[in-house]
Amino acid sequence: MPLAATIALLVCGCMESANLDIPENYYITMKKADVDSPVELIRFAASIRPHTADLTVEERVAFFEWYLQNRGFNVSFAYSDNFRGSSREHIWLVLKNKLGESMAVEPSYIEMEASSVSPTTPDYKSYQKKYPDIYELSQNTGGSDQYAWWKRASGQRLLSENIMLAKKRQL
Repeated sequence: MPLAATIALLVCGCMESANLDIPENYYITMKKADVDSPVELIRFAASIRPHTADLTVEERVAFFEWYLQNRGFNVSFAYSDNFRGSSREHIWLVLKNKLGESMAVEPSYIEMEASSVSPTTPDYKSYQKKYPDIYELSQNTGGSDQYAWWKRASGQRLLSENIMLAKKRQL
C-alpha cells in the first residue's frame, strides 16, 4: 500500500478499525448523558442487560461500553490482571459523572458474583490500567475477537439499528 494511502487511512481511523476487525461506525457522536447515582445507573443497565443474554463476560463488557458511550456517557474500561487476588484478568467499566465521581459498572455482575451492576467493593476500585475505548482495549489485551459481540446475529442487528438511528438524527 502506498505511504500516502496508509497515512490517509490512519488519519481517518479506518486502518485502526480494519486491523482490529471492529466495525467502521462503531462509535456514534451523541449528546452528553449523565447519571448522578448508582440507582439511576442500575435502572439504565437493567434496560440493557436483556440484549446481552447470549454474550460472554468479555463481549458483554464491550457491548455495555459501546451502548453507554454511544448514548453520551463518559465511560472507560478498567483492567485488572489480579482480580480479587486470584491472578485472573477481568475487565469492567468505570463511568464518570458530571461531578467527576466514578462509578464501577459490572455488566456481568451475576456471573462475577458482584453485589449489583454498580458494585462499590474494593475489588472494583483496584485496577492496573484504564482504556478509553474498544480500540485501545483490543490493542492491549490480545485483539478484538474476545470482545466481538458485533459478530453475533443479535449484535449485528443492534449495531445496524443504532447506525440507522444516528443517520436519521443527522438528517
